[in-house]
Amino acid sequence: MSTPSLRNFLKVVLNWFDFLAIVPFYVELIVGRESASGLAAFRILRLFRITRLFKLIRHSSRMMLMMEVVSNCLSELVMLFLTWVMGTLIFGTIMFYIEESDSSDFKSILHACWWAAVTMTTVGYGDLYPQNTPRSIHWLCILFLSMIYIALPMTLIVSKFSSTLQAHQEQIDEKRR
Repeated sequence: MSTPSLRNFLKVVLNWFDFLAIVPFYVELIVGRESASGLAAFRILRLFRITRLFKLIRHSSRMMLMMEVVSNCLSELVMLFLTWVMGTLIFGTIMFYIEESDSSDFKSILHACWWAAVTMTTVGYGDLYPQNTPRSIHWLCILFLSMIYIALPMTLIVSKFSSTLQAHQEQIDEKRR
């Protein structure tokens, strides 16, 4: 390993991820591939290779801009996530009790919450769906409220993105002068 300061090198979290990503290779090399079969769970550490992509973010101005927007909108994103979780739990529970019967596809509140999460994000896989009029009315209410739920925070996020982009453009223009 070559570094000007080992202490500073060890303080960087991404360097630890790099280390954890290569450890399984060297363990298999030292122990042998056949002997390392008992260390299959240890191979999960190879997933840390994905974290190396985060190092590329530093070299892309557009990715840095996106990271800045996300950090500026963190409170809005947390609010969006928490209201989504609450809506999923509330609408899923309501659907479970509306749909409560032996022939229902909603076997538990968790199944109904899965349906609510899929409906609220407007994905709509079609694996679970309401099967009569009161349930369909509940579904339409959830769908309508979900569109509003997604649209309201998006205006704040887009506004912050525009202001951050404008600030970056001004910085670029000042550097060119």
